[in-house]
Parts: sequence; C-alpha cells; structure tokens
Amino acid sequence: MITEVLVLGSLYCINKNKDKIRIRRKWKQITFSRREFTNRLEKTLKIHHIERTDYGHIITIELPYGYTVEQLEKDLGVFKEGLGYKSIQLKNIDNLVDMYCVKKFKFKEYIPFKLPPYKLLIADGLINPIIVNMNKFPHVLIGGDTGTGKSRILLLILTNLIKYCDNVDIYLLQIRKNDLGVFNDCKQVKINSKTLEEVLENLKNIDKECKRREKIIDNRKGYYNIEDYNKRALCKLKYVYIVIEEFSFLNISRGDGKEEKKLKSECLKYIKTIVNVGRSSGVFLITALQKPTSDSIPSDIKSQLCTRVSLKIADEPAAIVIMGNGKPSKLQERELICRTIDEQQGYSYTIDHDIIMQNIKHRIINKKEEAAPKIESDISNILSILNEINR
Repeated sequence: MITEVLVLGSLYCINKNKDKIRIRRKWKQITFSRREFTNRLEKTLKIHHIERTDYGHIITIELPYGYTVEQLEKDLGVFKEGLGYKSIQLKNIDNLVDMYCVKKFKFKEYIPFKLPPYKLLIADGLINPIIVNMNKFPHVLIGGDTGTGKSRILLLILTNLIKYCDNVDIYLLQIRKNDLGVFNDCKQVKINSKTLEEVLENLKNIDKECKRREKIIDNRKGYYNIEDYNKRALCKLKYVYIVIEEFSFLNISRGDGKEEKKLKSECLKYIKTIVNVGRSSGVFLITALQKPTSDSIPSDIKSQLCTRVSLKIADEPAAIVIMGNGKPSKLQERELICRTIDEQQGYSYTIDHDIIMQNIKHRIINKKEEAAPKIESDISNILSILNEINR
C-alpha cells in the first residue's frame, strides 16, 4: 500500500514537472517568435513561477523595461493560442504579472454570500467573488447575446440580496417577460409590473420617493448621501432597487402607436431623472440588454450606469455599446467581464429554481391582491419628522 502511494506520488510530480517544462518551452517559442516581446536590451517576458490549479495554471511573469501590461492585454490572443488556454486573466503588481490561465473551468454552484444591502454579488472571479458597491458605482447594465446567461446574473443578484437584506425594496418592472416572477411573493418585492401603464405608475412613485429623500438628505445638516443619513438617523432609509429585465421594451420604435410612444417617452423621462439622483438617495437601477445597438438605450441614461457586466457578445460593435471595447466578443461560455473603474473577469455561478427557492423561502409571504403601493406615505413623513426631533 505504501509503495503504491509512493509510486502514484512520484508519477504526479513527474507529470507536474513535465507540464511546467512544456509551458516554459512553449513560452520561449512564443516570446522569441515576435520582435515586440523583446526590448532594446534584448530582455523579454520572463517566467518567474508556475502554479498548477484545478482550472489550469497561474503563470507569474516579469515584464521587460518598456513593455506594459496594456501591451500584454493586446497580445493575450497569441499566448492563449500558443499555450492552449481558453482564457487568460491578468493581475499585476509593479512589473510582475500573474496570468490566470484557464484550461477547463469548473463552474461553481451559487453559495450564499452575506453582504450589506448596497453590495451586489455579480459572479465568481478566479481569485475572489466579484462584488460591486452600489454606493460607489451606482446602477448596473448587463449585456450579452441570447442564451449567454443575463437572466442567470439577475437571478443571482436578487437571490443573494433577498436572502440577507431586510432593508431593501425591490421593484420588478417587466414587460412581456416573467423570468423574475419567482420573487413575486418575497417580502422585499413591492411590485411586479407587467404593462407600460404599471411601469410608468411605479416610476412616478419612485421619483416621488427620490424627491422626498432629497429633502431629508440635506448637506446643510451633514448628510451628503444615504450612508451619512443612515449613520445618524434612528429610522434608516431602505435601499431601493429598480429591476428592468429587458430595457429594449421601453425603446420607442416605428411600429408603436401614439399612446404607446407617449407612455414609453414618459417612462424614459423618469428613468433618466432617477439614475441622475439615485446614487445619493440609495435608489439604483439594474437592467439588461439582449441586442445592444447604438440606439438601444439613450446615451444620457447609459452614461449614468457605472457598473457594466458583459457576457459573450459575438458582434464587436455591439460589445462596444456595453463595455466601450470589443473584449466581450472574445469571451467563452459563461465567462463575463465586470467593469467599474477597472475590469474583473469571471464566470457566472450555477443557479437554478431549486437553489433559488432554498435561499428565499424564508422571505416568502402571502400578499393580498391590491393596487400598486406608493412608496411615499404618511408613515414615511412621520418618521422623517421623528428623525429631525431626535437629531
């Protein structure tokens, strides 16, 4: 038995070393094949260390003087093809760069991740989960071709948010789609609009709430945003999330009738106002686009969506609409890029109906059939007065 273990261990080490030797040999062939990988001092990209992982390898390299990370990003296709990887992600510290090289990625099942109400779980990064702070990078735009997994990202965001956060209100504004209907009976979900009339009515109510919050989040009193207010106030403001599953349904098209055009125009007007003032008020938009084009979302709305998430978009011009560059056209199955100030690359978690229900069942309540509730209420105004008295 001991002999067998030793033999297997030896074979593993031999194969591991063979793997590293193969990578180093291929690396030399690639770097010496093109002049741009070598500087004037005849120094080239040098491997410092190779670490084996369950998805491939982490290759740590040193950049020669004059060769930048930006250049390496442009040349990644050469290394992916030459080394035989599906994907390579970079993380650099000074002139050292870790290349996370994916041979075969094992998609992970969603595991709940406890976060405050202003942080959203987006995806599985190779290093850490991809999490975005809405207070810093408000509003989310998700893009991707049909079947790439946009709905999966929305389901993940809402499942994790609903599981852990009591102090959020969620408004599902869906037209002709119901992928998010699984959340209808959750305590935090205030409405699930199905028609343009319902969407407009709820956007008006949300706009009123933004105006109410603007009055009580007063910088003359030291409140500059919802964070400042909630630190001092006895009655905290809830974070509000507006989820529009497919933004294109709000776009005005030639086939729309006069009334439909008017409704859509009004909806877009309120969305523009909300995204402009939502950051300080704690009101955030999350939306998706299936076929991004230059006119698929108004530029004055898109410019306010600070968090961009893109899955595979085969058409490079369409990829540029979402990310501002053509990188999404090179993504693999379930691979995505999340951009705030910088870019993080990762993979969507596996999440299905059973996983969702397991994590939200404690949030499901019996809701009576009634008209869409208005956010602004007498109770909210009374709480605002009490906050002022206790300030």
